[in-house]
Amino acid sequence: MLQSKNRSAKRIYFVEDFHGFGERYGIEYRFPQLQDARASASPVLHGDVEEMMLSSGIALTHSDVRVLQPYETTSRHNSPLYMLVVLDGCVTLSLNGHEYRVGAGMAFSSRLSEEQVMSAHHDADSILKTLSFGVYPGESRRECLLESVLLEWQNLSAPTFVWHVPGFVLTGIQHAQQDGLSAVSRKLLLEGLMYQLLGHGLNQRMQNGPNRPEHTRLERVRSLLEQAPEQNHTLTQLAALAAMSQSSLRSKFRQRYGCALFDYLRDCRLALARRYLLEGFSVQQTAWMCGYQHATNFSTAFRRHYGISPGDVRKTR
Repeated sequence: MLQSKNRSAKRIYFVEDFHGFGERYGIEYRFPQLQDARASASPVLHGDVEEMMLSSGIALTHSDVRVLQPYETTSRHNSPLYMLVVLDGCVTLSLNGHEYRVGAGMAFSSRLSEEQVMSAHHDADSILKTLSFGVYPGESRRECLLESVLLEWQNLSAPTFVWHVPGFVLTGIQHAQQDGLSAVSRKLLLEGLMYQLLGHGLNQRMQNGPNRPEHTRLERVRSLLEQAPEQNHTLTQLAALAAMSQSSLRSKFRQRYGCALFDYLRDCRLALARRYLLEGFSVQQTAWMCGYQHATNFSTAFRRHYGISPGDVRKTR
């Protein structure tokens, strides 16, 4: 967790800042490109990083930064509940040998302890905008509602998962970060948003947990692919959503829907692409909006699926 005295003033964070943060908040930082890890004058981040303690007992950190120096983090503290929301950019986290890719509009939730150690790597030149919060042992300021949330969280059979944050909650977070709000107003907004995130996180896990019917969990995955095919879905994220292993998800998805998981994703992307082409978007625009990084790959997949090129579809409008 980092702390900024002025929320609106961008600044440079140096290695020496990170050593202090690590000692205070139980995070180990490593800088792989620095021969001397004590090169305190080396810049690491540029931007805004703010930490606050909400009245409920939730410790919140908001970061809007550009990474100047690649660095790695490892958690060394206990937290019965930790959540990271990515607003812009992408964060890849590792926990007990499992990798979780958290893209924009997604949240990662877990419990951290000596047995549940979380690590992350941040590349240079990456832009990150995140909101993270945790509850720490011994915090005496917790509200009764937060204690109830922690009890529910403790009862989860699989507390680590990645999930999509509802759009209206993301809009609320954006509103809470705008200039012009008083300190009290902003703190009230953030307090409410934290509880909304906790509520949606609990609901996601309960609806998609191991005790839910298998067909319901598979349908959640299928529906996500259909509704957001342009997203960069990974097998790790989808398996977490289905509360099953990656191999089980592959085989059970094929058994239920008659096609491979990522074949279904491709078909959803191409169906979306056809609609965009008929609306008049260019081939390049359509490829980008449907999750393809290269228009040539998109055109090849489109022709193979529909038997005509994307350009031919635009001509028939």
